[in-house]
Amino acid sequence: MKILTRYILWEFLKPFILSLAAFSVIIMIIQVFNDIRIIMEFKPGFFLTLKYFFLQIPFLLIQIVPIAVLMAVLFSLSHLSKSSELIAMRAGGVSIFLVAFPLFVSGLVICCLSILVNETIVPKTTRMVRHAKVVEIQKQPEETSSRSRQNISMIGAGNRIYHIGSFDGNTNTMTDILILEFDRDTHLKSRVDAKSAIYEGERWVFNGGYLRLFGGDDAEVSARAFDHEPVPLEEKPQDFLKEQKEPQELSLMELVGYVRQLKLNGSDYHKELVELHTKIAFPFGCIILAILGIPWGWTMGKYSGVVFSFGVCLLVAFFYIGGMQIGHTLGDSGVLSPAIAMWFMNFFFGVLGPLLLVRNNR
Repeated sequence: MKILTRYILWEFLKPFILSLAAFSVIIMIIQVFNDIRIIMEFKPGFFLTLKYFFLQIPFLLIQIVPIAVLMAVLFSLSHLSKSSELIAMRAGGVSIFLVAFPLFVSGLVICCLSILVNETIVPKTTRMVRHAKVVEIQKQPEETSSRSRQNISMIGAGNRIYHIGSFDGNTNTMTDILILEFDRDTHLKSRVDAKSAIYEGERWVFNGGYLRLFGGDDAEVSARAFDHEPVPLEEKPQDFLKEQKEPQELSLMELVGYVRQLKLNGSDYHKELVELHTKIAFPFGCIILAILGIPWGWTMGKYSGVVFSFGVCLLVAFFYIGGMQIGHTLGDSGVLSPAIAMWFMNFFFGVLGPLLLVRNNR
């Protein structure tokens, strides 16, 4: 690794760490004001309150990391400009692309780390936040402690999808049942519709329904009605009482599988698809905004760097995060397709950055 590359990386790393720390504090303050009503109403202890807010940081920080990358790029180049090192680089024939390379690699590495955090830490902490809020602070019973549930939609073993109107854990009965079973190639194998089912003798017995079988091309090959029919299912009654995860609590691969299954059975999946694009679009913004900040930092004056950097960061943060949030809302409501809703801001800044980069290299 060249000395210049290592030096630029070190100059980038220092403001990036400081930016993340500063944004963490800001996020904590904002969340305190957002949830102050709950804290004042239920008066949890100090450590429970700290735990509740601390667990929210990973999810919120993922959305702020691209701005921290932009701030680090601008402040690192600002420092180089203030010490006249940027001028010396230009005089020595160093092109903007040579300076851009280590910063681009930094954005790429942070993007990959953000996706990794989104896959491993964020789903767990999101579930813990919900548990802390509902069970520990608001003192509501866990969903798993309830002996009945309504409107269940879940993915079961053997590539099955369940849609159940109601389930009574006291009698181990369910009503308004639809079960779709898929093969490994996601082709529909069978469909069971039934009015009710009861768990007796370690097996499920279905009442008043239809059993349909399908071929490899999803064409129906047989259908028959039944009054009483034992159906071999791996799920036990307690499995239908388990708490269902929200899309934010699923990992990327879990969400991909869930969206695919919802699509195959004709269910509405656009909210889940929006969340899927969100998990990729925000981390990818680290690369986009790193490239965007390089031409702006390259043209800084010796004495205007800090003010310029801070102003640009505020402006871009307002448009980028605001645009992402608006896109998420429009995607959830179905006004825009999930891909357009969550990738428009990345596309806009992704085109602007390289154009400015080429222009400033002339």
